Amino acid sequence: MKKTLFLALLISISSIQLSISHAQPGRLGSVPPPQRHTVSFESQHGEAFSVFIDGNLINRMPQSRVMVNDISKQTHQVVVVLKRPAEKAAVLSLRPGEPNVTVNVNYDMRLEQLYLFTAGHNRGDLNEIEDFHHKTDARRQIAHQPGIVPPPPMPQQVTLPTDEDVQSMIDRLNAMSFDSDRLALGKAMVAATPMSSSQISRLAKAIDFSNSQVDFLKYAYAYCVDKENYYRTVDVLTFSSDKKKVLDYIATQQ
Repeated sequence: MKKTLFLALLISISSIQLSISHAQPGRLGSVPPPQRHTVSFESQHGEAFSVFIDGNLINRMPQSRVMVNDISKQTHQVVVVLKRPAEKAAVLSLRPGEPNVTVNVNYDMRLEQLYLFTAGHNRGDLNEIEDFHHKTDARRQIAHQPGIVPPPPMPQQVTLPTDEDVQSMIDRLNAMSFDSDRLALGKAMVAATPMSSSQISRLAKAIDFSNSQVDFLKYAYAYCVDKENYYRTVDVLTFSSDKKKVLDYIATQQ
C-alpha cells in the first residue's frame, strides 16, 4: 500500500514539472526583456557633428544625421560636438520615453551657440532647460525696454570632478586607438564638465601628437574655471613654438 502511494506521488510531481516546462513564456515570474529604443540625431541646417553617448564615440566621421539603435531606457549623458562652421559642443541628459526619439541639432549663427532639442518625456533635464529658457527670454525682454537695466545673472555653484573622475576620463582617452578620437573625446569631456587648469593639463597629457595637444588646450580654455592659471597648462607641451601658440591664443581671449 505504501509503495502504491509513493508511486502515485512520484507521478503527480512529474506531471507538475512537465506542466511547468511547457508553460507559456511570460508566466511564473519570468522577466520580460528590457525595452530598447532608437535615437536619431539630425542637424536642422546640414552641419556635420559627432555624437558621444556616455563617453563613447558613436560616429568617427562627422555627419549631419546619426542613427543610434538599441538604446536602453535609462538616463544617458549625450555630448554633440560640432566642427563647422564653429567648433562648439552641447550636452544633453537623455532618457528615451518613446521607441523612436529624434534629437534636433541646431547651431544658431547669430548667437554662436549649439542647441539640442527633443520631444517631451525624453529629456532628464527638461524642466530645468525650460526654466532656463523662460528666465533668458524674460531677461531679454527687460533688456530691450529703454531705461531698464537687467539684473545680473545668478551665480552658479561649480562642482569640479574628483581625481578619480579625471583618472577615469584619462583611461577612456587611453583606450582610444586614434589620436583624432582622443582629441574629439577630450573636447567633449571639457565641454560637459567644468574643470580646473591642472585637470585640463592631465587630460592633455593623454593626447599623443603635439598639434592635437595645442588644439585641445585652445579649445578647453573657454571651459576652464580658473583662467588666471591657464598659462600653466603649456608645461605639458614639449616645443616652445607650441607653447607660444597657446599663450598667444590665451592673450587674444582676454
